[in-house]
Amino acid sequence: MPAPDIWVLDATGQRRRLPELLLGKATAVQTMFTGCSSVCPLQGAMFGAVQEGLARSSGRRPKRLLSLSIDPLGDTPQSMQAWLRQMNAGPSWAGVIPVGDARDLRSALAGRPPDANLDRHTTQVYFFNAAAQLCWRSPSLPEPGDIVTVLDHLANT
Repeated sequence: MPAPDIWVLDATGQRRRLPELLLGKATAVQTMFTGCSSVCPLQGAMFGAVQEGLARSSGRRPKRLLSLSIDPLGDTPQSMQAWLRQMNAGPSWAGVIPVGDARDLRSALAGRPPDANLDRHTTQVYFFNAAAQLCWRSPSLPEPGDIVTVLDHLANT
């Protein structure tokens, strides 16, 4: 499935199309929002562990982690920068905020209508290949090693 063709703002405020951002790298995407105090800190810690694992892995193509906000009205590039800093995100881990309503995006990623309550958002990880195609949805809160394994596979295919 192709990546949803939406506009996003990166943490510097630059406006980009999501598929263009995903092209060329095997990418693991998590949905989150910077004001979340329930599962998002756990997701950030999980991506932190994945980031460490990626530093020790290899592949034909580069790999990236992407934290995708699902709160375009509450999140800003500045709050995304602060969240990424708090999670100790390195250069291979970026964050973006959709421009406009995120419900269609959440539905497209999850393959079903989203819960109306942001605090009950999914903790799945969405895996995109270098052609910006959604290849796999993980179970909820996958193990960091499993994320590294899937990214390694996508980076070598």
